[in-house]
Amino acid sequence: MPHRPPAAVRAALSHHPRRPHPPRHSVVDGVSAATLGEIHRLDRARGKPGVVARDLASWRHQAAQVTRRAGPGTPDPPCPCCEPDPEGRPGLERVLGALSRQARRELAAVVGSVDRRVLATTYGPPPDVPGWRERRY
Repeated sequence: MPHRPPAAVRAALSHHPRRPHPPRHSVVDGVSAATLGEIHRLDRARGKPGVVARDLASWRHQAAQVTRRAGPGTPDPPCPCCEPDPEGRPGLERVLGALSRQARRELAAVVGSVDRRVLATTYGPPPDVPGWRERRY
């Protein structure tokens, strides 16, 4: 029996239309694939896909506003009608408590870089005081 070339086999297959909106899996830069998978599983279990990436982006935006005093070139915050309101640093703190030790260490390093920038350019209560982020100037 003669073999058909792969292109002919693929051409004979039925084509399914693409989804109108692909699933939104947000990427957190600076973490391994295993940690990113754990973050995605946690997001899905809570019914909020991509919330960790949005919280990290919100914390970076808040840090940029504090350190630059919201000068020109500061990115706009996420659209409140299109995306749920991110919690920022408090939301990241809750996620850090729910991750495994390795994933927590990797995400804490990413979040810690933003924390260090805020601490270096502002003054106020030290980071061991609860709510230090809201009272830094």
